[in-house]
Amino acid sequence: MPSVLITGASRGFGRELFEIYAQRRWTIFPLVRNPVVASQLQASTEATCHPIVADVAAPRAEHEISRILESYCNSLDVLINNAGNVKKLRGLGQTYPEDLEDLFRVHCSGVLRCTKTALPYLKKSEKPAVVNISSRFGSIARVMSGKGSTIYSYPIAKCAQNMLTACLDQELRKQGIRVLAVHPGRLKTEVGAPDADTDPRDAATALADWIDQVDGETLCGFHDIMSGRLIDW
Repeated sequence: MPSVLITGASRGFGRELFEIYAQRRWTIFPLVRNPVVASQLQASTEATCHPIVADVAAPRAEHEISRILESYCNSLDVLINNAGNVKKLRGLGQTYPEDLEDLFRVHCSGVLRCTKTALPYLKKSEKPAVVNISSRFGSIARVMSGKGSTIYSYPIAKCAQNMLTACLDQELRKQGIRVLAVHPGRLKTEVGAPDADTDPRDAATALADWIDQVDGETLCGFHDIMSGRLIDW
């Protein structure tokens, strides 16, 4: 039975991913911060589910991920680094170094932490993939074309995450592990942009289908799942 670890699985896009993989009867390792939510996820599905209660921004997460994977996992096929945070503070005057540091801890340090911890189990899969949920707002090319926003912290964190994705792929592809950046669409979530037009369930279904097709020929790029195109870094 294939297995997937999904961070940020408690709500929004992460919860939809959890539901899709549960329907497909994958073994699921949903990572959430709230133990009550973890129990609810486990009780809500007939699929094999082993919740991980942790905050990806905290070093303690390494211990919790390792503990659960060691107990219940022989190999891990897919890691989806979905956990995220948004601070919609606009303009230089409303942006502080602490805002960047907070988001960097989730979107970059958290992705690195989860990937390193899951690596021994990914290496045992026949077709392992690490999928980092990015955003169109992390594209430097998009900002330079005049389509950027006056929000600093989130685009900067996502741009840094994209670089992390590229660096990870350069190293891990030699071990047969694909690492890819994904823009899942303009999602209609609580923190969605004003032009949001995509149902998170539709995007989650599209992403799961796309991941099934990832192989050694798939480019390490910034993939727009809903359009099927690559976004310029």
